[in-house]
Amino acid sequence: MSLRMQFLLIVLAGLILAACSPKEKPTLKIGMNMNFPPFGSEVDGAYVGVDVDLAHKIAEKLEQPYEIIDLDFDNLIPAILSGKIDIAISAMSITEERSRQIEFTQGYYTVNQAVITKTDSPVKINSINEIANYNVGVTSGTTALKWVEEKLLMKDLITIDQLLIYPDMDEALQDLMKGQIDIVINDEVAIQGYEDKYPITNKFLIENGESYGIAMHAEGPYNQKIKAALQDLLDSGEMKSIIQTHIQ
Repeated sequence: MSLRMQFLLIVLAGLILAACSPKEKPTLKIGMNMNFPPFGSEVDGAYVGVDVDLAHKIAEKLEQPYEIIDLDFDNLIPAILSGKIDIAISAMSITEERSRQIEFTQGYYTVNQAVITKTDSPVKINSINEIANYNVGVTSGTTALKWVEEKLLMKDLITIDQLLIYPDMDEALQDLMKGQIDIVINDEVAIQGYEDKYPITNKFLIENGESYGIAMHAEGPYNQKIKAALQDLLDSGEMKSIIQTHIQ
């Protein structure tokens, strides 16, 4: 056999082996805001929470490596649209407005909004109209801000001077402790996430029944697989187990 033929056989064998080798799957880039316990936070250098466990399970079912990218909440949708992340799993409520930009999975957790105060606060609220008596803090990009704008600000129940918008929940609660604001409006579950850090309580429940969903690009390559994976977790009870691990 000529040297040329031997060389060609070696090259051919290499191509066959390369074709038969399993291709490494791309890393699933998952955006998350790590300042919203019990869904996402950093403890001793590790990410923990409902959404962290959910991200692991989704990637496991897709049989893909994954990376969690910590972003400010209001940067998550822009990051999906720009391709910086593939999906966002970050206690994001499914809304009509957001659904015009991105696609959501089915819901995996239902939540209401709460009027949050310091535990020893003299604030008394028995109806939405009574919020007008106080200075209100909300987090940027959230449905709480949208609710405040639509139900309070646009109806002249509060003035723009009464509304303070914060980049994250920590900063809002710090100002609440200082007396810079009287109340914070956010998802009810945030109380459990922060009550070990701040003396806070729910003074009034706004029952609007929002659902958290996984956010994806409208033309994302993983959308159907992610929906199927989440449905498996819901049907099997694994999602319920994850929630019960972090939320009492």
